[in-house]
Amino acid sequence: MIIFLLFSCLIYISTNTIELYPKVGKEVLETQFIQTKQGEIFVSNNVCLSKQKLLVFIHGSPGSGADFSMYLKEEDLQQKYCMLAPDRLGFGKSYQNPFVPNLRLQAKAISEMIQIFLEQKKLSFQEITILGHSYGGPIAFKVAILLQNRIPSTLKVVLLSAPIDPNWEELKSYNYLAKKTYIQWFLPNSWVRSNEEMFPLKSELELMKEDLRQTKISVVSIHGEEDGIVPREHVNYLKSISYDGSHKTHLISGGSHFIPWTRFSEIKSILLGDEI
Repeated sequence: MIIFLLFSCLIYISTNTIELYPKVGKEVLETQFIQTKQGEIFVSNNVCLSKQKLLVFIHGSPGSGADFSMYLKEEDLQQKYCMLAPDRLGFGKSYQNPFVPNLRLQAKAISEMIQIFLEQKKLSFQEITILGHSYGGPIAFKVAILLQNRIPSTLKVVLLSAPIDPNWEELKSYNYLAKKTYIQWFLPNSWVRSNEEMFPLKSELELMKEDLRQTKISVVSIHGEEDGIVPREHVNYLKSISYDGSHKTHLISGGSHFIPWTRFSEIKSILLGDEI
């Protein structure tokens, strides 16, 4: 797994340039810890007063909420959204001991965090969009499903380079290698936990199928055409199961798995568009 990740990073650095955000807004970001029943979550946010829309970013595996700091700092996005970027349980500064690799548990924690945040700040929004990158994608969908009967807001989901189709989710040889104790000695805890999350993912996506058949939450899928980590075929899944909700797809020409950063302006334009 170490070799694979290092190789992926080298390819990423050599073939992509991280696109800097063009305009930094004046809003100062805030941070806080929010205690949920599943564990303590660290979350960053911009100014939320007088905003009608909430946008929540859920990072992949591994990662942290800081992965989306460039979005929280961007002027145009600040004008449209209150934005939250939590560290998922077991990653960044969010505490969970022992770590439990479970998609539903992650979603329950974030959905509870959102509700507590709104109560603490005395906020309400016309629309709430949950955006998940990579492994954060199915978590985002589950968060929206959990919130749909608890918050009087229109809910939307953005799947960004996200696995959603269990038929395209398969473990790799390096996943098995990284489970060996003598390999884990040399890996950061976040990498070990990330690898643990991969093993139940296929079955968890299978379980989500029934949830998806019982909801009509609007979905926007954004995927790089050249994604070598999560195949672009995942964007066809909702159609294949006759999903009842609205579903729009944006394929980023030449885009890799790292489009949140390498194709920032395109992602930003979609988030500012009328369909989100």
